[in-house]
Amino acid sequence: MNNLEEVSTNIIQQKRQLPAFESLFKKYYAALCIFAFDFVNRHELAEEIVQDTFVKIWERYADLDIQVSEKAYLYRAVQNNCLNFIKQDRIRAQYGSELMHQLESRISMLSISSTHSPIEKLEHSELELLAEKAICKLPPQCQDVFRLSRFEQLSYPEISRHLGISINTVKTQMTRALQRLRDELLPLLK
Repeated sequence: MNNLEEVSTNIIQQKRQLPAFESLFKKYYAALCIFAFDFVNRHELAEEIVQDTFVKIWERYADLDIQVSEKAYLYRAVQNNCLNFIKQDRIRAQYGSELMHQLESRISMLSISSTHSPIEKLEHSELELLAEKAICKLPPQCQDVFRLSRFEQLSYPEISRHLGISINTVKTQMTRALQRLRDELLPLLK
């Protein structure tokens, strides 16, 4: 069978499988989104995880050999994707926190020495300016959370009370802030 015949056969096979897949999607999508929300506590993220799960299933639909009920399979797949996201999110948050510690250490080391050369003073000023510019690019709530945490040394519960938002929102905003700052500043620290 040549390449064109294989592609044609795959298209025909996918057309036959599409109604069954659509039925599966319509039947379980809403319930799986609610299930995913219990893990990630964000509606958009829960929907994204469920959609991603269905995309992965569709990509392997012809090769799937499900040994349990379709419902059990789907719930397990969504659960695994949620847990993978949570694990990756923790790693990103930890990495972002380490980056900020590294940046703060560099800034404080530059300011320790009382005999700064003109180049050191310039580097220190530039680094502080770049950090402040990066912080100013953050969305307002993200910026507030970051400043209260890093500059005012408030804990997440204190920030939550101060801004009138949930602790989960504080964590989410801090994770976003650290991720964006890492993306913006890491290339400059190398």
